[in-house]
Amino acid sequence: MPDERSRKRVAGVIPTLARLTMIGWFVGVSIAGGAFLGWWLDGMIGSAPLLLVVGVLLGIGVALVGMMRMLTDFGRATEESQGSGDRSDR
Repeated sequence: MPDERSRKRVAGVIPTLARLTMIGWFVGVSIAGGAFLGWWLDGMIGSAPLLLVVGVLLGIGVALVGMMRMLTDFGRATEESQGSGDRSDR
């Protein structure tokens, strides 16, 4: 029979997985979006593969900056949730 502490741990896993999944999707969509935009502009202008490479690099840059911001917020939220709980279970 699970006790209260194990229920709280399981309940805390789902939001953690959701945030990490969101970060993964953000990185993938940022890079793919930059690649697609560069590929589309290359087709319009005829400068292949210059803008594709630029789009991928910009997508990677956006992904890195966004990922770092999300991970920083995730770390703060984790620290706050651990700090606000009672410490009787330690």
